[in-house]
Parts: sequence; structure tokens; C-alpha cells
Amino acid sequence: MKQTQEPLIVTHYQSEVRPDIETTDDRLAAVIQWADDNPVVWKIVTQKKSKAFGLGSCVYIGWAQRSMTADAVLERVRYMMDLVRWDKHDIFTWRARFTLAHYTDKGFTGGFFQQHDCKYPRSCLTLDYAPTTQREVLDHFIEWMDKYYETDNITIDGKVVWRKETA
Repeated sequence: MKQTQEPLIVTHYQSEVRPDIETTDDRLAAVIQWADDNPVVWKIVTQKKSKAFGLGSCVYIGWAQRSMTADAVLERVRYMMDLVRWDKHDIFTWRARFTLAHYTDKGFTGGFFQQHDCKYPRSCLTLDYAPTTQREVLDHFIEWMDKYYETDNITIDGKVVWRKETA
């Protein structure tokens, strides 16, 4: 048997905005580039300010939710990038685009939106908003929520923000 040695070339892809984020996975090179082109994304996925897409959000696969390893951060960025780029027009793509567009707004936060009928809580979704955009976000939630039940009220983090009588 003849043994030969050949050089192994390994390419590293590294963020220019977050030099601590690098990978050898060529599929993630576009993810790094997209986040570097939209640098607020790095903050969205590594801080807790965004309830919908921030650190610890349940929208991400379990192993990536709270970890700050490069792989976990890139998984969160990849997920958000896929939503933002998706050509479907639903509340899930809308909320990703909304978070990306409004993350730096004054008072930006997020909350657990929940529809209630007279007996039970019904539709629910975590959405981000700012004081100046809360009504817009609430309108999107109302458009999305279950229409089968007669809505009595809507809460954000348990606080009533909409009642049937005042609508």
C-alpha cells in the first residue's frame, strides 16, 4: 500500500461585525454576510430585548435558544434570515420583518399577545412592538387570531389592551 499526503484546505468564514462568530460551514457564509449587511440582527439574536427573536426565544430549536456559541448564534440568525427573506405573507414573516425594522425604536419591547373569549384563552403569539407601534401590532394580531370564537378581550402579558365593548 502506498501512502500519500495531501494538504487539507479549510476555509473559515468570519463576521466583520462580530469577529467572535466564525464557521467552516460554507452554507453559513451567506448567513454571516446577511447579518453583517444588517448588523442589528446580531443584537436581536444575542440580547433579550426582542421577545419574539431574542436570546431565549422559543422560536428557535432548543439547543440554540440560550447558547452564545457561534453555532447557536448562527442558527438564530439563519432562522430569522429565512423568515425575513421568505416570500410568504403571513404573521410569522411579518413579525420577523417588523422586529428587524423596529428593533432600534424607542421603548422597543415584546410581549405575549393572547385572545380571550368569555371562557378561555384562545390564540396566542409573542410579538415585538414599541409604544408608537403597539396598535399596528395589535391590528396584525387581531387579523391573524382565531375568528371562530367571539373575542371578549386581548391581553399583552396578562394586561387587557383591547375589549369588545371599546373596539
